[in-house]
Amino acid sequence: MPSRPLWLFDSPLLRQALAHVNLPAVPAIVRAACGLSQRDLAGIVGWNPATLSYYERGQRDGMFDVRTVLQFADAVGMPRGALLPLVLSDVAVGQMADTECEMSVKLSRRGSGSLVAAGSPSVSVLRIVSGSHVRYWQACTDVLYIRDRAVGGTALLSSALQQWQRVAPAIQGASAGEPDPQLLAAAGELALCTGWIALDAERLTLAQPLYEKARELAVSAGDVMLAVHVLTSQSMLHAEMAKAGPSREPARQALRLAYQAADEGRYIPMPPLHALIALRHASAASLLGDKAAFQAAIGQAKRELNRGPRDGDPPQRLRSVSEAEITETEATGYLNLGDAARSAMLYQQVFACELSPRNRASYGAGLAGALLRQGAPQEAIAAATEVLPALEGGVTSMRCLNRLRPIRRAAGNIAWAQGFRERFDAAEQALAATCSLPRDDAPLMNDGSPGTGYETLTSGRPRSLPA
Repeated sequence: MPSRPLWLFDSPLLRQALAHVNLPAVPAIVRAACGLSQRDLAGIVGWNPATLSYYERGQRDGMFDVRTVLQFADAVGMPRGALLPLVLSDVAVGQMADTECEMSVKLSRRGSGSLVAAGSPSVSVLRIVSGSHVRYWQACTDVLYIRDRAVGGTALLSSALQQWQRVAPAIQGASAGEPDPQLLAAAGELALCTGWIALDAERLTLAQPLYEKARELAVSAGDVMLAVHVLTSQSMLHAEMAKAGPSREPARQALRLAYQAADEGRYIPMPPLHALIALRHASAASLLGDKAAFQAAIGQAKRELNRGPRDGDPPQRLRSVSEAEITETEATGYLNLGDAARSAMLYQQVFACELSPRNRASYGAGLAGALLRQGAPQEAIAAATEVLPALEGGVTSMRCLNRLRPIRRAAGNIAWAQGFRERFDAAEQALAATCSLPRDDAPLMNDGSPGTGYETLTSGRPRSLPA
C-alpha cells in the first residue's frame, strides 16, 4: 500500500496493472479488493454481468476504450488521477500527490447534510440505488477503517469525503419513496467512518455534522447498534474538545452521551460495544476529575472485553476495541487526573500488545506527553523522536502529530534537540501538504490558535431509538 493512498482501493497490484496496460485485470482487482461479485460490480457500473465477464477474461477489448475506462472509474468513485500510471507507464506516479485534496469542501448543516465541493471534479449522482451499491458502500467503509489503522485519517479524508459526496444525494433521492433500512444503515456507517477519519485529521467541526447525519440515518434505519456506536463516537469527539480549553461543558456532554449510549444499548449482546461505552465513560470521568468513576468504568470495560463476542464477530468499526485500547484509555485518564507517573507506566505496558502502525505512533506520542508531564523532558524528547519515523514513513494522523506538539515546544531552547525540532517541523509540513482542505471551518480562539469550534456546535440531546 502506498504511503499516500490516492483512492479507496489503491494498491501496488492495481498500479502495476495500469502501468502495464493490463486493463482487463483492473475490474477484477477492484472486485477482489471490495469482495463483490461480477453481478454486483456490473450493476454498479451499468453493464451486463456477461459483458464484465468478457472484459475480465480479455475476450472483448472494451476495457481498452478510454470511454469505457472512464465510465468504470467514475462509477466506482476512482479519481481520474488514479489512472496516471496508465498514461505515464509509471507504477509510482501520483502516489504522493492527490489533486482531490485541493478541493474546497464544506459540509452543509442543512437539509441532507450533503457535501458541497467548490472547484472539485464533479461527482456523478446515482439515480438508481441497488443492493449492489449498498454492498459496495459497506466494502468502502470496511476498507477505510482498515486503512485508517495503517495510515491514519489525514491521507484518507479526501477519499472518504468524496465517497460520502456520492452517497448523500442518493440517500436524499431515496427518501422520496419508501426508504430501504439497509440503504440507510450503509450510508450511516459511511458517515460514521468519515466522521472518525475527520476527527483523526483534527477536523472536529467537520466530524460533528457527519456524526449527526450518521445518527439520523441509524435512527431512520432502526439500527440500534449503529446508533449506539454513533453516540460513543460523539462522546469521544466532545472529550477531544474538552482538552482544547478550560470549559468543562464538553466533558459533561461527553459523559451525558456515554450514559445515553449505555441506556440505548443495554439489550445489545455485543461485549465489545459495551466495552467501548465504558471507555467513553472513563474518558469523560477523568476529564471531570472523578477518579472513582473513571476506575469503575475501566474495570467495566475489562470485564466486558473478557466476555468476548456473543453475537458473532463484531463489525469492522468495533474490531479496534482491544486490551491495548483499554490500557491506552487508562493511561490517558490517569494523565488527565494528574498522575503522570502511572500514565507513563501504562503507556510502556501497551507496547507489548500487537498494534497497528497508526496506534503505535499515537500511543508513543502519549508516552512522550506523560514523560513530559512527569518532569522528564529528555526522556520525553527521546520517546517523541521514536514516533517520528512513523510520521515520516506514511502514518498521516494530525491528531498524533498534535500530541507531540508540547514536546516540540519543550525542545525549543535545547541545543541537543535540534535534530528533533527539524524532523518534527518537516513532518508537520509534509502532513499539512498531504491534504490541503481549508481550515475556515475552525474558528480562532482568543490567542489566535485554531480552536475546536465547540461553541458553534449543537448541544441538544440526540433523538433516541425505542427500547
